[in-house]
Amino acid sequence: MTELKTFLVGRSGWHVSLFMPTHQAGRETEQDPIRFKNLLREAEERLLAKGLRSPDVREMLEPAQRLLQEPGFWRNQSHGLAVFFAQEAFHYYRLPLPFEELVVISNRFHLKPLLPFFASDGHFYILALSQNQVRLLESTRHTVDEIDLESMPQSMAEALQFERFDKQTQFHTGTSSAHTGDRAGVFHGHDPSDEDKNALLRWFHKIDDELPNLLVGRQSPIVLAGVEYLFPLYKEANSYPHLVEEGIPGNPEELRPEELQAQAWPLVQPFFMQAQEQAAAQYSQLAGT
Repeated sequence: MTELKTFLVGRSGWHVSLFMPTHQAGRETEQDPIRFKNLLREAEERLLAKGLRSPDVREMLEPAQRLLQEPGFWRNQSHGLAVFFAQEAFHYYRLPLPFEELVVISNRFHLKPLLPFFASDGHFYILALSQNQVRLLESTRHTVDEIDLESMPQSMAEALQFERFDKQTQFHTGTSSAHTGDRAGVFHGHDPSDEDKNALLRWFHKIDDELPNLLVGRQSPIVLAGVEYLFPLYKEANSYPHLVEEGIPGNPEELRPEELQAQAWPLVQPFFMQAQEQAAAQYSQLAGT
């Protein structure tokens, strides 16, 4: 909400707010800059109709026009793009919100479509943990994307330099490698020994150290998915303040991102309903100043 307040600081002149859906792959990515160019043309025409001089309009549009010349910008999009500009002001955000195309010109920036993100309404993460794999999913009510975890240990074996837990521990066995005979397993059944708990805690601390570099919305809740007895161990290592109390039990390796999202949504929905009410009330109060 701190950044939301900065948008509402009084500033003279016309304010332009642009919203559009964007795409992460496929031919649609080639159409996104064309759609953006059309929105800029619409904004230019409407500013001129309001009596602004052509040089002043070109000056306002210049930072946004530069985005059209950056191919890398359009190859790294989320589900929605929001662009705000005025005299001596320019901001843009790539967000996991599927905006409708919209151009608003007013005496202040139009922020209502952003409220879900600023309030963490519908924006959350799922951290899926198993012995062989770590996945971090960024989700909204209607979208889910997997975040690249290049910098994070991908498995407990990688993080702690050993391949499997104590042989006395039961495994839930998946597919085997025909070449190595290794089993793709996750902890299953009995609680781990003290030695295994210590190993898990070291792994979870490594994950927790990396998460701040990956979480875009620092107010967004995060849901754990994994074998149930991992939950209290991870909470012991966790430092992120918005970890959801209840998790998704079971082996997450067996679930697609969309299935994890569907199970996580009922766990986070009460948080969003409360946050939305608070955000809407605060927005109304600030917009009146």
